[in-house]
Amino acid sequence: MTGTDEYDEIFAALKHPVRRQILLLLEQNGEVSFTALQKAVGKDDTGLLSYHLKELAPLVEQSERGKYRLSEIGKAAVALFMKVEDERNLTSKVVSREFERWVGKIVFLAFIVGITLIAPLSVDIYLSVQTLNGSSLSLEQVIGMFLIGFLGMLSGVVLFVFYDRHYFSRRVRTNVVHSEGFATALALLSILTVSAITSFQESTLAISSSMTHNNIMSLLGVARTFAFLCSTPLVTYATIRIFHRY
Repeated sequence: MTGTDEYDEIFAALKHPVRRQILLLLEQNGEVSFTALQKAVGKDDTGLLSYHLKELAPLVEQSERGKYRLSEIGKAAVALFMKVEDERNLTSKVVSREFERWVGKIVFLAFIVGITLIAPLSVDIYLSVQTLNGSSLSLEQVIGMFLIGFLGMLSGVVLFVFYDRHYFSRRVRTNVVHSEGFATALALLSILTVSAITSFQESTLAISSSMTHNNIMSLLGVARTFAFLCSTPLVTYATIRIFHRY
């Protein structure tokens, strides 16, 4: 028999699940009788089990007592098979861990986005309600509304800095670029929210386009967005410095 024929028989033997089960059983127990093999693999058909053992001829041999055991080639084949299985299980675990890691990233980022937008969105909804009620706002209230939305968005930037440094990069310049990209995306969402609320009020509720709460809300949205974008690099750098200090 040539080396190629021998390899073909080995791989053919390892292909069948029953044969792999027999090989693993022999590897664990050393020598096993025909009856014990039949019981272990759950094959009542004696002829079928004999056929599988015949196909395993290069890998399995009979001892002087008539029991079956692994040949030297069989031991090497089982070692190879177990190594392949270990590698496959390891790869599966790595893929699973990487998938869980990315799911964690996405969930955490969604949480940060929600935290960042909840304050400005609450302010916009409050101003919208005031518009419907026809209530007037004092200068102190307007400033307060601006600060609530602005500081709420900055708190989201602080959380994003920790997120970015944990998952992606610990370089300050990279963190600043990432934070500015995050801030730009959030600013666009905030502007779209303000625009949608204002358009709804003006078109559906026929509210005047003069200097009312709609105009105040629009001005607050623009000012808040501009201040947010300008402050993000400074907040990112300050957060990193404070984090390193402690």
